[in-house]
Amino acid sequence: MHFIFVVSFVILACSFLDTEGWHLNCTYPKYDGPCRARVRSYYFSNRTKTCRKFWYGGCEGNPNNFERKKDCKRTCEV
Repeated sequence: MHFIFVVSFVILACSFLDTEGWHLNCTYPKYDGPCRARVRSYYFSNRTKTCRKFWYGGCEGNPNNFERKKDCKRTCEV
């Protein structure tokens, strides 16, 4: 019974968080991947809080990888 109360409380508390503009993909570190395609991409730098250009290898990247800078800015720079 206590477990159900705790889980319910956590779910309720999370529903009140202000998540507008926040996107989990923006928290991943820049990752070029192991391949060597050199695709121009953009990632959100948590250090500078801006979208920056990098060369993506073309495979096994992570969600913090945008084809266009404006998509990165729209998603991450709030």
